[in-house]
Amino acid sequence: MITLIAGGGLSAIALLAGLLVSVNNALQYAVGSVRPEEFRTNELVGIPLTIAGAVGLLYLWPPVQRAVARVIPVRPGSPVMYLTVVLGLLLVSQQVGAQVQSGPPLTFGYLLAQDVPLLILCFVGVGIFVRRSPRSATERLGLVSPHRKRWWLVAVLGIGVFIAVAFAIEAVANVVSPSQQKQVTDVTTVLFSHFNNPAAIIFLGVLAAVVEETLFRGALLPRFGIVISSVLFAALHTQYALSFA
Repeated sequence: MITLIAGGGLSAIALLAGLLVSVNNALQYAVGSVRPEEFRTNELVGIPLTIAGAVGLLYLWPPVQRAVARVIPVRPGSPVMYLTVVLGLLLVSQQVGAQVQSGPPLTFGYLLAQDVPLLILCFVGVGIFVRRSPRSATERLGLVSPHRKRWWLVAVLGIGVFIAVAFAIEAVANVVSPSQQKQVTDVTTVLFSHFNNPAAIIFLGVLAAVVEETLFRGALLPRFGIVISSVLFAALHTQYALSFA
């Protein structure tokens, strides 16, 4: 019940906040208080937030939940599922309005403080110490030893393919949207300026891989299906804002 109230409350707050931002922004634009570019930026915050809140409240209606369940593997009537959908909607709406901008360089402590709670949440979500033992929870999340004899070969090939695809995407982005790609590159350079040695790079790669794979592939994918998991994954990987890169 608390989970259901939390989801509904978040949706209502998002709807009201989005409407407030959009209406106030429109009024200020009408009287000439904001420039056109500021108006568009503010609307990219207000409108997605309004839509996310409205859809979140609409999803409370059982017929809507049943209709969605026919398309994607979600369980109608589940408070946990409802809260997950609401949080996903809010995450996507926030990313739509995000702007490519720099900030202070990331630190080891910041990344640990950001990722370790997600890892803990994964174990809590699969019921460690409640429905599952630590070993069972670890297996449920897919944190097991590789079964293939030549798993290392698969890993090396996978890394090679990933690097090739990443370079290809960056090359295309430089052609399609060079100015935005330059912004993304500049922001990335500043954010990860502390990770400029082999040990730091390995730490960054291992931390991100373990946490993200555990969260998306281990915890979410088996429970919520490929569609929701993919949307949430994409929303968290939009390079600080929605862009081609």
